[in-house]
Amino acid sequence: MVAILCVFGSAGFFLARFLFSIPSKKDQSMKYIFALFLAITIWLHITPTALAENTTLVPCYKSPAFVERVKNAPDSYYTTKPLKAYSQLLCGEDGLPRIALDRLSLTIDVLIPIAIFIYTAGLIGWSGRSYLQAIKKQGMAEEKEIFIDIPLFISCVLMSLLWFVLAFKELMTGELTAKDEEIPISVR
Repeated sequence: MVAILCVFGSAGFFLARFLFSIPSKKDQSMKYIFALFLAITIWLHITPTALAENTTLVPCYKSPAFVERVKNAPDSYYTTKPLKAYSQLLCGEDGLPRIALDRLSLTIDVLIPIAIFIYTAGLIGWSGRSYLQAIKKQGMAEEKEIFIDIPLFISCVLMSLLWFVLAFKELMTGELTAKDEEIPISVR
């Protein structure tokens, strides 16, 4: 720390000497802008970043309950490999590994399954919706709800692979939502 302060101190001395030796009045504003920029840069590089730590979770290899669990586990390939991997995670008081989502490094691990779920749910919903709309246009809706028209259903599923594009298109054209006049209001 002392070495860092000495380096910044000597550098600051030479920069201050340079700044205050500029004789021109015209460069006075540039001198102040440079001094402000230099002060902000030094301030941001000297102050340590504050990292919030999770006090309830500890690394598993430091958790007494996890260490006890490792000692009591049978010595086989199926227990030693996972326990070695779990020792790098964070554990609770019970010694069980947890995933702490307070760091950005784990964000992608959560967003990928969420995106897969939303895509799959949308695919299922959109294919069912488009199948129901197609059989309604054909006129035999009740019969084709019970006895599914397989070629029509497969074409609806294939069209629904890009359901998010179709939903956006229908939302922009107004097909997806009903007009206010079409929504019935109950009289009380």
